[in-house]
Amino acid sequence: MVALILRVLAAFFSEGYAFHDDHFCVTRVAQNWANGLPHWLETGTPPKHSMLYAGVNAGIVWFVDLFGTQDPYVKTTALRLAHAVYSMLIVLLCYRITLLLSDEKKAQLVGWIIALLWFMPFMGVRFLVEMVCIPPVLGGFYLLIKQYTNKDSDIWVWLIAGALFALAFAIRYHTILFAGGLGLVLLYRRQWLGSLLFTLGFLVSGFATIGLIDLIFFDYPFHSIVEYYAHNSANATKYISGSPFKFTLTTFGFLIPPVSIFLMVGYIRSFKIEPMMFVAVLVFFVFHSSFPNQQERFILPMFPLLIILGVLGWKSLSKDSRFWNKYSMINNVSWKFFWIINIIGVLFMSFTFSKKDRVAPLHYLSTKDDVRAVIVENERSVKQVPVFYMGENATDFNEWGKGVIGIEKMIEEGTIEDDRFEVVFSLGKEKSIDALRKEFKQASKIPNYIIFQGTNELDNRKQRVQGLFPNKQLIFEAEIDPSALDKILHFFNPRVHRDQTATIFKID
Repeated sequence: MVALILRVLAAFFSEGYAFHDDHFCVTRVAQNWANGLPHWLETGTPPKHSMLYAGVNAGIVWFVDLFGTQDPYVKTTALRLAHAVYSMLIVLLCYRITLLLSDEKKAQLVGWIIALLWFMPFMGVRFLVEMVCIPPVLGGFYLLIKQYTNKDSDIWVWLIAGALFALAFAIRYHTILFAGGLGLVLLYRRQWLGSLLFTLGFLVSGFATIGLIDLIFFDYPFHSIVEYYAHNSANATKYISGSPFKFTLTTFGFLIPPVSIFLMVGYIRSFKIEPMMFVAVLVFFVFHSSFPNQQERFILPMFPLLIILGVLGWKSLSKDSRFWNKYSMINNVSWKFFWIINIIGVLFMSFTFSKKDRVAPLHYLSTKDDVRAVIVENERSVKQVPVFYMGENATDFNEWGKGVIGIEKMIEEGTIEDDRFEVVFSLGKEKSIDALRKEFKQASKIPNYIIFQGTNELDNRKQRVQGLFPNKQLIFEAEIDPSALDKILHFFNPRVHRDQTATIFKID
């Protein structure tokens, strides 16, 4: 119940988005599909993201639209509520798996950690494939561990487990590493029939959730997988990279030291407790630590498995250790510190508004009836604008001009009207006023609102923009400050996370 309450609180109060992908590769696409726009389908090249998952979100958005609401906040709240309920499967399955491997006391500890871990409720209601893929992975492990514990061999268990891992793969391709690690253990155990049935279930489910979609919309079954791995192999070094020990340190921090040390040591000792999960986590972790593209969210699917094994391994170690039996106070104080930090952290995260300086100004304009087009200006560069929050008829010129979502083609064909769309233009340091003026002409739109991101040298920037509208004035509308989380992230990494107050002016 506590886990559900926290996730529902996060669903209602943690507005915004955490990363690029949980908005631009899910919410934005879902809204466009609900509107009948061929986002991702206009070029004939498969996207590098899960069409199955985007389609499910499009269905939810379409259902919310049936009630006549156009408020982007209402739609994202509905999506987060759906994810909150779904993410409860993570808590339940972690508890059930631990109960299979140990006793009620350890199962409850694992359940409480998953329920209260500072980032889990917040991440659980974000539209992240790295979180959404976790329940089918856990479900597959649960079935196999239960069968192995009961020393049974049911054909359907193997098939369904394979199907669940394929479902996880359809959502997040990197979960194939879990299946690969699991497969190594099955082969070591010489479970030939089980391995064959597992693979058959995986292939059938994979064709239904990936291959069939690719066959309908693109050139051949599993075209999207080929495109994804080709793209990532060619562009791996263009993304965030770091030391091979980066994710070790990330895990150390995310699980709150010193308990994080207990859990990591416990995992190392857990090989004999559950080899399938142990090897699966090891393969997943080693790959991501070695591959150049290292983003913290990539290892999120690993944490529930690591926590299960970490708790079981650590409890076994501390029980048999003379040192920990003699100095049990260290263990007790460490866990008390862990719970205090997590309770504070989980409450803070559940009520935080992420990317507020980018989201809230656009939502403010969505309440206006006179918006024709908008400029988003930044003293440096403008990051991709989350135009979803300005309403379902808003579009980014950078997408429109490149034909990314198929609007331009549909306007030419007369399928939709040009006047239906409010265009958002970007103006950064590198773009000239003349280049922006050409964009106005190309889109046949003249902006009547502007959002300035950041207040540094604001007067000079206003004068620069004023040159576009010599006979008009910039009339102050509103000022929106960053959220507390955005300020904290800026403090620790100002180069990546900008602490920007957004100022809105009407051009009149």
